[in-house]
Amino acid sequence: MKTTFRINALYRITGIGLVCLMLSGCSTYNRIYSENDIVYSTKRYELKYSYRDLNRRSPLQFFTQSIVKEIDRNNEVSYRAYDALFLSSSSFRIEEKAILIIDDKPFPMVIDKMEFENTKSISENTASIQTVDSTTVSVVTGFTESYRKITRFSYKIPVSTAMEIRKADRLSIRYYAGPSMITIKPRKRSFNKIKELIDRR
Repeated sequence: MKTTFRINALYRITGIGLVCLMLSGCSTYNRIYSENDIVYSTKRYELKYSYRDLNRRSPLQFFTQSIVKEIDRNNEVSYRAYDALFLSSSSFRIEEKAILIIDDKPFPMVIDKMEFENTKSISENTASIQTVDSTTVSVVTGFTESYRKITRFSYKIPVSTAMEIRKADRLSIRYYAGPSMITIKPRKRSFNKIKELIDRR
């Protein structure tokens, strides 16, 4: 009996592990996509990665960045970043600043575009109750509303700054919102992918 239970448990754990592996393999994050843009006659590469802030003092809940590299017919290279910061509802408005910190040296970016959005989501609160015939049913006990602020930036990354990132050991991105100093530190895998993007031809 114990052996059968262990085998079943092993199958379940293996199955869950395979599902997680498949889902992470299908993720659009930390992958570099390439395509030809016939409108602008460019070779285009795009990388998207995410970051979740575990610091409870920070108003940041989630962050994503897409970096687009384009190579035109004259082999001229350009880089553009698209940042999205998901902040708590009590957060102050983010200043129109994005600073790349490369090996402890700040590189302020010139913001081309900045957008603000407030979102509201409603989720059900449920509870399980047992009926007279001993069956369990789930009932809605109420609703919870949650609010958050989304700030989006777009800016060009100068080629010279991209070359600094390529040879750097550390990279972070700094934003300011009221009294809060928000620092994004891409994970090692994301940082390596950024370098890989820079090297693509």
